[in-house]
Amino acid sequence: MKLTLRPVIASAAALVITGGVVAATVGTAAAATTPPWEPDPSSIGSITFYNSSGTAITGGNNLSHIADYIEASTTDATAGTKATLVFANPTPPATTPTGNFPTGQGSGSTSFPNASAPAPLNTATKPVVTLGATDGNLSNFIAAQTVNTATGYANVYQLRLVTSGPGGVGTSGLGTYWEADIQVNPSAGTWSQIYPAVAQTTTTTLTAAPSPALTTDSVLLTATESPATAGSVDFKDGATDLGSAAVNGSGVATIHHTFATAGSKSLTATFTPTDTTDFVGSTGSATLQVNAPSTPTTTSLTVNQTGFAGDDLSMSSTVVEGPTAPAPGTPVQAGTVSWYDNGNATPLNGTPVTPNASGVATFDIPAGLAAGAHSIVAKFTPTLVTQFEASSSAAQQFFLNTKAAGGTPCAQTGSVCSETQSIQTTVPVGTLVINTPYTATNPLILPQMALNGAGTEFTTSAAFTCIAITDSTSGGAPFTAQALAQPLTDSSPPSPLPPNAVTSINPENVGLTGLVKPTGNPDALCADTESYTGSTGVSDNPAAPGVPPTDTNSYGLGGTTAHTFATGGGGDGTVTFDGTLTLNAPTSTASGLYKGTIVFTVAD
Repeated sequence: MKLTLRPVIASAAALVITGGVVAATVGTAAAATTPPWEPDPSSIGSITFYNSSGTAITGGNNLSHIADYIEASTTDATAGTKATLVFANPTPPATTPTGNFPTGQGSGSTSFPNASAPAPLNTATKPVVTLGATDGNLSNFIAAQTVNTATGYANVYQLRLVTSGPGGVGTSGLGTYWEADIQVNPSAGTWSQIYPAVAQTTTTTLTAAPSPALTTDSVLLTATESPATAGSVDFKDGATDLGSAAVNGSGVATIHHTFATAGSKSLTATFTPTDTTDFVGSTGSATLQVNAPSTPTTTSLTVNQTGFAGDDLSMSSTVVEGPTAPAPGTPVQAGTVSWYDNGNATPLNGTPVTPNASGVATFDIPAGLAAGAHSIVAKFTPTLVTQFEASSSAAQQFFLNTKAAGGTPCAQTGSVCSETQSIQTTVPVGTLVINTPYTATNPLILPQMALNGAGTEFTTSAAFTCIAITDSTSGGAPFTAQALAQPLTDSSPPSPLPPNAVTSINPENVGLTGLVKPTGNPDALCADTESYTGSTGVSDNPAAPGVPPTDTNSYGLGGTTAHTFATGGGGDGTVTFDGTLTLNAPTSTASGLYKGTIVFTVAD
């Protein structure tokens, strides 16, 4: 059985548990240092750079033509009609007035608005300078300047947009402008905007599990942020708010939700960053099909046979709605029945049989079956799994003998004759099987770990449902069920590892308690036909908080010897029960993603 724990935040250090998991990663934008002359007292706003398709850019690799369009952040209150790009070389010290910076004209003057520009610039009422093929040549301007090496000034240049117009209107004569500061890498020939600070875009990915889901399922909604940064996520179904959750250190936020109605759900997850200066929020979407629970079914089987190999053998199965269905006993036709012998994956009937109006499906084998032991099971497969559940009959077991040749006839009329015939049968050893619904592809997901009230350990728990033990052994001996947990280890430990931190969780911290028989469980695996004596299960370590990985005792489900958690039996059938799985971890556990397993065994 695969055990998987879902990511969690347990303290100031992000603690994520997935599949027995502890992992933390924090991503932040590298905020540029504000240039010494900013905020510029002559600035009346900022500028945005655009490429030829009208897409905003914040950097580039062509210093001879830095952009195709530059737009001011506000409309021009000075009634200018033409826009011009100006380069400025910031000059230390910081007390130097920005109006004294050496400048150079970076473009010709272009009229605005410019309807021939690409959207969204073609409808802009703000000043827009259109740069021709030879405009925006920052390389030439830099070559004519004195190189500044002071901190905050080296390879940093200010780009300004000024306006003009007939009659002396515009910002040119006022000494004001819209501006932005860029950092140049001379060796690479690249530039990037550093002021105003450029917020980093994020991406939100939304998933739902299980998918599709039932109206009875607790659906796990997971939003993953890239890059991982602090913030919160609001989950919605259309316009209906489903709840919100904080993003953990791995950039993941989760909630559980049970949908009351069936149908297609249009889900969204909207991320709001804590740092709105360096990061921009984003929204992810997903579609989830939610179905009403399908109707349980019951399949019976009758086998007619003579006891001899080669004789005609017929089978009849009846499919009806199960005992927990809205109309128990109602015949079911929407599906097919196949019959299987001795666990063979290939059915005896080549073509599946559709039940008739009474829910009855039949199949005849005129040539019979081979001599030996046989165990036949009828399996019903629904046409739509959203309408009916699949079901299987109880196994019908029998032994076919080889016919003896000849016999002893009664030669005279009225005479009494007899013949001794041998009969035999085989009682199979049978099987004793334990199952849980949790696998590598369908793991048990525990909620986020949290620090306990005493601050001594991290802890989490979840319902561990549908542990099923099926007994078909001869003799009806009682069974003993045991479990043994393995250490939970970090799949990708942090580097460097914090001092005194450990990267595994001792399985003595795993407990399975509160075992009860479930009621009203529609899962065919959980149909009870066997007795169960009851058990409190196995508690996790009661001696000390968060047993460290080096402990050699045998608390909880850890140690080297399996722990008995339930007993029952005394007859053939299936017993199921639910419990609560708990997990503790020492506060010295390093952040990371931890995974582990629990091995279940049963014996009579």
